[in-house]
Amino acid sequence: MGKRMRMTLPKKEDDLQKVVEEVAEAHHDHVHHHHHHHGVEGVEEILHTVDVLMDTMNTRISDLEEKTDKLRNEVVNLYRLFATLVEALAAGNEEQKKKALEKAMNILETSLKQV
Repeated sequence: MGKRMRMTLPKKEDDLQKVVEEVAEAHHDHVHHHHHHHGVEGVEEILHTVDVLMDTMNTRISDLEEKTDKLRNEVVNLYRLFATLVEALAAGNEEQKKKALEKAMNILETSLKQV
């Protein structure tokens, strides 16, 4: 799974003002109408709110990616465990069966330590 780029707003006031100006140039009619209702303070407040929301979203995305990685590892461990149990069931003698079951126990122990 590829890494996603995080969206953030600039922290410096000058850089933030540049973003406001670029948006104003690109959407002049809308900004003029919007500016009429809220003024500069309103735009800054909205940008601050958007910045906080993006930070929250990025934190949640990071948490989900971490949980997804853990779940992916557990699925791999389950497949390894099932394969080892099949190996034990198909074993031709008791020694092979015992080895396969010990391997299965090691997989379980390793998986439980990661939780």
